[in-house]
Amino acid sequence: MPGRRGIFSALLAVFFLLAGCTAVPIKEGVYEPGAGGKKSSPVKGLKPGEFFTTELKTSAKDFAGGDRVKVESAKVPNEYRLGPGDRFAFLVRGRDDISREEIIVAPDGEVALPRVGLINVKGRTLKELTETFSKALSAYYDKPEVTLVMKAYNNNRVFVLGRVANPGAVNFQGPGTLLEALSLAGGLPADTAKSFLSRCMIVRGRELVMWIDLKELLERGNMTLNARLQNGDVIFIPQSEDQLAYVLGEVKTPGVVALRSELSVVDAIMNAGGPTKGANLRDVFLVRQSSGKGVVERINLKELIGRGNYSKNYALRDGDMIYVPETGLSKLNYFSSQLTPFFTIMGIAVNAITGLGFLDGLSGIIYGSSALGGVSGGSSSSSSSSDSSSSDSGSGTSGNNVQ
Repeated sequence: MPGRRGIFSALLAVFFLLAGCTAVPIKEGVYEPGAGGKKSSPVKGLKPGEFFTTELKTSAKDFAGGDRVKVESAKVPNEYRLGPGDRFAFLVRGRDDISREEIIVAPDGEVALPRVGLINVKGRTLKELTETFSKALSAYYDKPEVTLVMKAYNNNRVFVLGRVANPGAVNFQGPGTLLEALSLAGGLPADTAKSFLSRCMIVRGRELVMWIDLKELLERGNMTLNARLQNGDVIFIPQSEDQLAYVLGEVKTPGVVALRSELSVVDAIMNAGGPTKGANLRDVFLVRQSSGKGVVERINLKELIGRGNYSKNYALRDGDMIYVPETGLSKLNYFSSQLTPFFTIMGIAVNAITGLGFLDGLSGIIYGSSALGGVSGGSSSSSSSSDSSSSDSGSGTSGNNVQ
């Protein structure tokens, strides 16, 4: 019927309209952030590929390079300087009455010695103190021979905080380094499946703050980053979960991916369960914030896999977003599955309306009742004529048989 065809045509138009509204409006390019509620505008002369690399490189703005680490390590004194908690022996040759087998430095750095009295030894070397004590004893003895022997180095320590197995203070028996501090702190915590060492911060006093790339130091063995430490340094290792990338769209388990070591686009997609059957592998998008600009790079994952073209298998950084769109056929299948129950109900409703005669009345109003009536009348006449012929034929046959 014309009326039924019109209803279904309208429903199909709505179906295709909804299917076309699901695509995320995303386009390759470099964009300036919009100000005052305005949309982001593309930046001319910049290509997205300029903001990505297939291998992460250490940035001088983010991490200290080998040269800076060398300069800061050279500032660490080679001679040990006493401090609170240290223990040493105070020996004077031929003067057992004033010699002491163990002297403990007080928290304020003060010690009390026979004939010498109360003196502050904090931050001073054994050589400096030997000369000071000898000079003080010269007022009582002729050329006194003073010897200081370290019993315990309790002031050569740094503090390791953050994502390590045993955070806290660690003590060195000799010159301390960053690797030695990490090993004494136990390295990775027990839940290594969620944790990894990627970076650390060294705080020295109130002025020096230096970030070290632990990936470069541990995985690539760049020993120029193995900074020397001095007493009182603080090493902070942030949570590994702080470095995250996001995988959205047509993957089996979309969500957050922790950037363990160095992950690429393919690594992140596979960690998210891989693409679904409806994924559009020709138009995968990598989104990144760089220098205050939004960068969108299109990646043909099908070509990357099919031809081994890894030129766009970029290394991911903290905050990167990967979007895998769906194909047009996938959208069609999705909406057909969602609207099938609706079409079924509408079909039942149309059949019911037709059975009650409402659709014929509506068609008569739209297309003209006379036309419909003529068709109906012609059909009735034909049917009547046919019935009459059959009746006459039947009568004749009966008469012949009787005869």
